[in-house]
Amino acid sequence: MSRSYGGRSTDDRVADRRVRLVEAGTAIAGTEGVAALGMRAVCREAGLSQKFFYESFADIDDLLHAVYMAALVQLEEAIRPAMGARDLAGLFDAAARLLESDPRICRILLMEPVADARLRRYVRDTIPAITTAALGDLVAGSPDDPAIRMRFSALFGAIISLFVEWTEGSLGTDRAAFVKHVSTVATQLVPQLGAVTRS
Repeated sequence: MSRSYGGRSTDDRVADRRVRLVEAGTAIAGTEGVAALGMRAVCREAGLSQKFFYESFADIDDLLHAVYMAALVQLEEAIRPAMGARDLAGLFDAAARLLESDPRICRILLMEPVADARLRRYVRDTIPAITTAALGDLVAGSPDDPAIRMRFSALFGAIISLFVEWTEGSLGTDRAAFVKHVSTVATQLVPQLGAVTRS
């Protein structure tokens, strides 16, 4: 049983410190890049002494994984209604709105994996399963099939490039036009996606 201090249990305080560390990691990785993510920098950003870092994380890679997953959860939550409705344009619109409101998520999920092998591994471990869940029977074959992976790698490469440019403001401010273009590109690269649309 955890002891209580000031009305809060030890477990609650540990959980709070973990959240603060993840938020600090998100702030650093999402603005300065993963290369700037170090234990001292994270603890300084979180306002915690370094002794608390190992309370929640084995090492900085462990924290980076938590930062990546936190950003991924935000994206999943944003696009979930459109996924459920099989609304392709709605999915891209929700993603565009999220990345507009918090460009850090774009950097962590889309930009930093290009240069960081750890993040690329996290992407490979998570995105195929999410794609399969989103598209269901539209994906013919296993996400472990190299042919399927090549097809969707081409798709993700195009979409990532478009969303990075959009988030950085180089594609104008007309989100409806942007979403229409991304949807068109997606259906050209993977024709099955034409069925993921709202009637």
